[in-house]
Amino acid sequence: MRFLAIEHELPSNQVTNDEVVANVRQASARNLSARELDVVEEMMWELFKSTGTRVRYHRSDAEHAVDLAVRAGRRALDSAGLDPLDIDLLIYVGIGRGIVEPASANIYQDLLGLRDATAFDVLDACASWVRALELAHLFLANGRYRNVMIMNAEFAGREVHRYELGSVEEFAHWHPSVTIGEAATATIVTGSGPDHQFATDFRTWGEKRDLCFVPLPNFDGYFGKPVNLAGEVVPLQFVSFGLRLMEFGTRKLVEHYRTRPQFKEFGPDIVFGHAASDGMSEYVTKACGIDRTKFQFGHARHANTVSASVPLAMSEALKAGMLKDGDRVLVLVASAGVTTALTKFVFRN
Repeated sequence: MRFLAIEHELPSNQVTNDEVVANVRQASARNLSARELDVVEEMMWELFKSTGTRVRYHRSDAEHAVDLAVRAGRRALDSAGLDPLDIDLLIYVGIGRGIVEPASANIYQDLLGLRDATAFDVLDACASWVRALELAHLFLANGRYRNVMIMNAEFAGREVHRYELGSVEEFAHWHPSVTIGEAATATIVTGSGPDHQFATDFRTWGEKRDLCFVPLPNFDGYFGKPVNLAGEVVPLQFVSFGLRLMEFGTRKLVEHYRTRPQFKEFGPDIVFGHAASDGMSEYVTKACGIDRTKFQFGHARHANTVSASVPLAMSEALKAGMLKDGDRVLVLVASAGVTTALTKFVFRN
């Protein structure tokens, strides 16, 4: 499998930690005492220190998610030297979306003019891009499709930044929301004959689904598990018990890696991971015995861009000359679900 293009698009509005803290204090002042506001602010600064959060990019009022995503898709086509009719399959992997059905991939198939491509969505939280990469590899390997585009439009950041806290207790399942950034990415891959270096491995702990989720109005009838949190479950309001999720997810990711020798013995030249937290990434690299100089830490630059984290980091590394043809690439992801994912391949472009 060859990578013909990896492109990204960021919105224009840079949001700093100072702005977030000020907004939280202002919005929560009617619910919390002055002392409680000070406690929340102190916890937020500790959060930003541990995760490495500095800035995140959100859309301005004049920017629309679909326009930014289409821009990334068109740039990918240009970079690959392809006509829209050369794409056979489009897979949309973003959690960010404006509809439940049909597949959001239909929107971009139309707007990018991919008239000969079929399209569908893959949804597995922050592991979605890695899932789609495996599917693309399988489709290309058996000759089902020639050129596959994988897209996401992770533009829910501005919406999930809920600045108003009803109580200090809400902090436990609220704080990851203010580390969410926005980005769109578009990746194009094509077949290149037998690829014995490509491998993926996934593990899932569905019983931990209550650690991070976005509920719909009919949540209670479908989730199959009670949720214990301060306040109520509000439709479309992001819930994430960040500390518990990080602890469980990173521990399982390290265990997963240690029990899969083909990944341990791969000897990567460059390593990418889901940028939920640079602190988490530091822990994973150390626990897995991975050279941290090979790991691409991206959270400080963009915060948590959800399923766009890995392709965004790859796009930047490629443009900076840090990701080169022939490099051995390792990808490590821990995601809500909870899912852990390991991927290895030799980068060809």
